[in-house]
Amino acid sequence: MLATTSITRSVPGAHLVKAFNLCHESIWRQRWPVYEGQRLVVPFCADDAGAVAVVDALVTSIGCAPAHCGGLVRAGYLEATAALAIGMWFAGAEPRWAFPAPAEA
Repeated sequence: MLATTSITRSVPGAHLVKAFNLCHESIWRQRWPVYEGQRLVVPFCADDAGAVAVVDALVTSIGCAPAHCGGLVRAGYLEATAALAIGMWFAGAEPRWAFPAPAEA
């Protein structure tokens, strides 16, 4: 949270959003990231309703599904989740197996 606090203080009036860090960079080179018929979900954190709307539209425009995960206070969780998912991916494991669909949990 310290990093997001210092960023928001250094740029008054800016609306900070934490997004697009959960997947390896190679995923973002794909035209429409769809896996087994499901759009890729892009989790993000933001405090400003207008910024949430902009990110929702951006994520949708690239064929993905936006998932607002709360305010910037939760941004650190996205960092930790990214480290876990990318580490699993590089090790040859399937990160999504660690996160079952809500209906299956």
